[in-house]
Amino acid sequence: MNNNNIFIGLDVASNSFALGIIDSSGEKLAPSKIFPNSPKGTQKSLDIIMPIVNQVKPSSIFVASESTSCYDFHIANFFADTLAFNNINVSVFRLDPFRINKFRKAIQQINKTDLDDPFLIAEFIRLGKNLPAPHNPFEPFLGLRKLVRFRLHIVNNLVSETNFLISQLFLKVSSYVQDKPIKFTSATSLDFIEDILSDEDVVYSSIDEILRLVIKSSKNRFENPQEVTKTLHSCIRESFRIKKNLSVSLNIVLTHTIRNIRALKQNIKQIDKAIKDELKAFPNTLDSVGGIGPIFTAGIISEIGYISKYQNNDKIAKLAGLVWPRIQSGNFEAEERRMLRRSNKYLRYYLVEAANSVRRNDIVFSKYYWKKYNEVTKHQHKRALVLTARKLVRVIFYLLKTENIYQPQMLDDTHEQKKVS
Repeated sequence: MNNNNIFIGLDVASNSFALGIIDSSGEKLAPSKIFPNSPKGTQKSLDIIMPIVNQVKPSSIFVASESTSCYDFHIANFFADTLAFNNINVSVFRLDPFRINKFRKAIQQINKTDLDDPFLIAEFIRLGKNLPAPHNPFEPFLGLRKLVRFRLHIVNNLVSETNFLISQLFLKVSSYVQDKPIKFTSATSLDFIEDILSDEDVVYSSIDEILRLVIKSSKNRFENPQEVTKTLHSCIRESFRIKKNLSVSLNIVLTHTIRNIRALKQNIKQIDKAIKDELKAFPNTLDSVGGIGPIFTAGIISEIGYISKYQNNDKIAKLAGLVWPRIQSGNFEAEERRMLRRSNKYLRYYLVEAANSVRRNDIVFSKYYWKKYNEVTKHQHKRALVLTARKLVRVIFYLLKTENIYQPQMLDDTHEQKKVS
């Protein structure tokens, strides 16, 4: 970096932020100071910054904050967009707090205070090692990214509510949980639990009554509703009975949990529609891969952003944590290599989910999945799935770079290395 650059570190909280400035040699250019986390506060911080800028006349200004929740978002936008620096190159970075914490330990900084941390952050970007892409307040992917991340938030809540439902349902009808005759969160299952199991005389429910419910709730989509009905009726009769003093309270718990699940599923439908509408502004060819629909496409491209930022598919794989770092020292070489955990969890989720869908729809990916599945005897599905996701990254990189339509022959090893890398 140029010798007359300046580096600004920001330690941001919900109500305030501390600011520290150093030069290219690491010398402090002013004492750190705390400002309100507000438009007036950010504007006031220029009273400290501008005299230093006018004196040093830097060719570039580097600003960095810890990306803790969303508290630094507006401040990052301010420094990236402010006209006060219009004649100077300004780069703003939102850094992973985990990396800053590791850096603190590496340089053995003992103190951790609001007035010390800005200089630590400034020193981190002064060294300039593996910095993320600069923050861009005008990035068009921000809206889509917000939607797909919110969708994952709802999905996680749905999983949590479903697990809670299953645990409570075991008390009411244990055999239903054990046998898993139908998907727990399906409309038929929720209606069955709510309408039939809420009956105190549920054990005496007739097969005809259950059959009518199965046909109505499933909209007659079961090939053999009579068989499903027999299974459900058997689950009722073969389950433990509970006392009436618990049954009333348990019914209330089950009823409200089911309402939560239905609400979450409805929210996902509405968010999916919003994602599809937002995705129209980003034409691409990812949906030419069987199994990658608009939701997975949106999740992937919104987290990747501009494909021009990446020289090869390895960079995307590293961003998603789909890499296995080598551990070697002297004559020692670790046999087990664990997947990188510090990564973009949203990108990894959508890549892995897309890979799981693609391997069901594409014969080439299916063969690859089962090949990897059969190579080991434990963690077979998880291992095969993340390796399939890593393979999918190569195709995604190629399609986004070239805007070509997916063709299975591009997965040939020789062709793939030539075209994608």
